[in-house]
Amino acid sequence: MTLRSNLTRGRTYHLLDDHTPRRQAHVDVRSLTQRLQSHAFHEAGHAVLGMLAGLTCEHVKLHRVEQDGFTGWSGVTRWAPSTGRPLDLAVALGAAGEVAALRQLEESGQLNAATARAVQSDHDKQAVISLLAAAGHPVSDSASAARGSFTWEDVRKQARDDVLREWPCITAVALALLADPDFTLSGDQAAQAAGMENPVQRNEPGL
Repeated sequence: MTLRSNLTRGRTYHLLDDHTPRRQAHVDVRSLTQRLQSHAFHEAGHAVLGMLAGLTCEHVKLHRVEQDGFTGWSGVTRWAPSTGRPLDLAVALGAAGEVAALRQLEESGQLNAATARAVQSDHDKQAVISLLAAAGHPVSDSASAARGSFTWEDVRKQARDDVLREWPCITAVALALLADPDFTLSGDQAAQAAGMENPVQRNEPGL
């Protein structure tokens, strides 16, 4: 069973909540370099797991955000309309970014309660849960799920396994993104950095 991913096209919803400059100024006291690294690994996690799920990546980018006198940074991974299994979409679009950012913090020796809180991505979780529910695929936020469904912990566990398995590819995309003068990669450039193919856009009917 597949679900059209154009419902999540753009992922611009997060610019006005967890990733706002005001929140960054109060929650994230790390250096700009460290924050950009977290954003890059976050977006690389989405990009790699999304392409592995069969989604067509249009571009990945980091960009400056200004709001209420504060300046911060955020990121976006944009997808072309395509289809995927609900669990794969929940993993790639909902959990992969935060899980990848946490792993980068752990590998670099920066992981602690404060940095974990700084890269927390409830906006991704809530957005993908809402989108899947609207399409008839509810995700349970409790310890159990109805038959044929899954819980958010199922999503997190799958994301941790997938990020660990694909870590070299995620790292390659994150480093390529940070190395670009405009902090921007096309979907094909991201796929090339990861050593994988950017899936060809599919137009079959979705659910």
